[in-house]
Amino acid sequence: MALKNVIIIGASGNAGKPIVDALLKADGFTVTALTRKGSSSSFPSEVKVQSIDDSYPQDQLLAAFKGQDAVISLLPPVDLKQLNSIADAAAQAGVKRFIPPEFGSDTAAPEVIQLIPMFGGKAAVTNHLKTKESSGMSWTAVVNGAFFDWGILTGFLGFDLQSSTATIYDSGNTQANATTLADVAQAVVGILSNPDETANRYVYVQNVCFTQNQLLAAIEKSTGKKWSVNKRECAEARQTGGMKLSKGDMSGVPDMILGGLYAGEPANNYAKTRKLDNDLVGVKEYPLEEIVDRVIKG
Repeated sequence: MALKNVIIIGASGNAGKPIVDALLKADGFTVTALTRKGSSSSFPSEVKVQSIDDSYPQDQLLAAFKGQDAVISLLPPVDLKQLNSIADAAAQAGVKRFIPPEFGSDTAAPEVIQLIPMFGGKAAVTNHLKTKESSGMSWTAVVNGAFFDWGILTGFLGFDLQSSTATIYDSGNTQANATTLADVAQAVVGILSNPDETANRYVYVQNVCFTQNQLLAAIEKSTGKKWSVNKRECAEARQTGGMKLSKGDMSGVPDMILGGLYAGEPANNYAKTRKLDNDLVGVKEYPLEEIVDRVIKG
């Protein structure tokens, strides 16, 4: 039986909006956005809104989660005490499925955490959820690689569309996985529609597996321009990112993530080491040039 009553924390964010849209377009889901009081976020009229205090107090979480089949948390895995408290409240309220704020690299692989230590928070939240299995609340962690369309359009992946400049890390020949936000949302729909098959495990999806050099060639073809290329070492990027983050400078996040994402395999090509769940949850793979063209030209 599908999990139909779904409450989303972080429903107005980059991943939240596509997930809300996908659930509304799918058959039979009732969607609630859990927001903090004073939030100015707006949602489609079909979305119920439940507001609570900024501190996510336990009694208000329990009230918000009552009657919900699934909780999707898209909060940054920074305040682990708060995130674990949210999971505790969900289990106590009788929620059947919790989807934690993974949505990225394969944090079940120790080598990924070694490369990108900040992802340890994601793994910690998922590990806490495992302790709730005995209470009757299951979990599913989504591994989708990079947000492909968002990463290209914002320049996060190292390709600046405004200046036609690419930053290539190391050789540019190591493979990485990526999924568009729309297909990340489709994966969530597929998980909630197939609860037995997706319970208490990581679900792996991708639209594409690419190298930086392959992506550069595809972007040059799509834009019709020869791009400038800057080179950077992954180890230096991770070191710079770590130093910034140690001082509370969040501009170190891209340095740390890209320095890990492009550092090598198998850590960042889970398609080599895991069985993809694309067919189960309704996600397709595409040729790199096709998906790049779709992202850039709309």
